[in-house]
Amino acid sequence: MSGIIEHKKIRIGDHELKVEIADNLILHTRGLSNRDNLDENTGMLFIYGGNKIRHFWMKEVRFSLDVLWIADGVVVGMQENIPLESKDGHIMRFESNIPVNWVIEVNAGFVAKNGLKIGDTVDMMED
Repeated sequence: MSGIIEHKKIRIGDHELKVEIADNLILHTRGLSNRDNLDENTGMLFIYGGNKIRHFWMKEVRFSLDVLWIADGVVVGMQENIPLESKDGHIMRFESNIPVNWVIEVNAGFVAKNGLKIGDTVDMMED
């Protein structure tokens, strides 16, 4: 398993986004930890081998996120403006409501700014 990050472009509805690919346990575990931000119109795409409820946390993430839950190329859920900590001061934890095989993390506010919605299709673009 490699810890090297690959970059791809994806399309969500009518919007293009440059993503870092997290497609193995090392990259899934690291996620966006120990970063101060994401550039505009960038994100991280977590790719999994099958559809399952996915669990995430904000360990060592230094900025709020929006998360898109994707099942077989379709946005099936979203969480916006996820804070770093819960109201009781613990690291924020969150999960998909239904089984998914892709998860996209982007800067907080990205979903609203770009008018993304449940039912949007998500496609990997050719290089």
